[in-house]
Amino acid sequence: MKIAKVFFVSVCLVFVSYAAFAASYCLNCFDQIDESEKYCVVCKAKLSVDELKTKEEQLIHAVTISRKNYRESLDELRQYYQETGNQLRLQKTRRELDALDKVPQPLYTDEGLGNVRTGVILRDIEDANTLFKDAMMYKKSFSKENRITAIKRLEKLMATYPDSDKVGDAAFEIAEIYAGSYFHDYESAAKYYIKSYQLNPYIKRPALLRAAETYDKMLADHERARSIYQQAALYSPDAKSRKKAQERLSVLEQGTAGKK
Repeated sequence: MKIAKVFFVSVCLVFVSYAAFAASYCLNCFDQIDESEKYCVVCKAKLSVDELKTKEEQLIHAVTISRKNYRESLDELRQYYQETGNQLRLQKTRRELDALDKVPQPLYTDEGLGNVRTGVILRDIEDANTLFKDAMMYKKSFSKENRITAIKRLEKLMATYPDSDKVGDAAFEIAEIYAGSYFHDYESAAKYYIKSYQLNPYIKRPALLRAAETYDKMLADHERARSIYQQAALYSPDAKSRKKAQERLSVLEQGTAGKK
């Protein structure tokens, strides 16, 4: 119960910091902007903050930066208490970090997905393999909490070992968890399917096809689905996925033509 209270307070503090960042920092150079200024006087940007990015993108960018800063600052505080021997406060920071690790951090838009990686040599990394196997054990559990732990393990794998040959599989497994019966978070699932392909375009899993099917059948976003089906029909590594994507794409295009 105490852990839950600590985490709730922490989330509230972080939420406030998100809003503050979005409202007072230049999204071009990230320097602080005076509230009375319409333009950034540091980098002399000619575009206003509102024109640099949409409001949603500003807020999501703020969340991304704040998540990182929050964890780093909390970890530095933990190290400080460890070095100074303050056991009581050390335990508090550890509990807060543990609570933070139990909460998945979903993707709200395509920010952070990046372009398809080319020219990157993925390699077999033992520590990444161990982390992946550990995550899969948690994923098999019937406990929602353990599946959240699986997500956190897979997120850690992608962040810590970006050149591991398991990064694409890690993103794909996160998508599978979000799409499962415990979450029904199909938007996050679709974005992680796409992320899976973008991290490893040679992945043997039907990442693009699953993304398209999720937008198509679960989110009813047929325009987005059609776009991804087109990519899946062209670029999916396996012939079966390419064929299925083309078949469904033909059906969607016939439906569109019938409406004209």
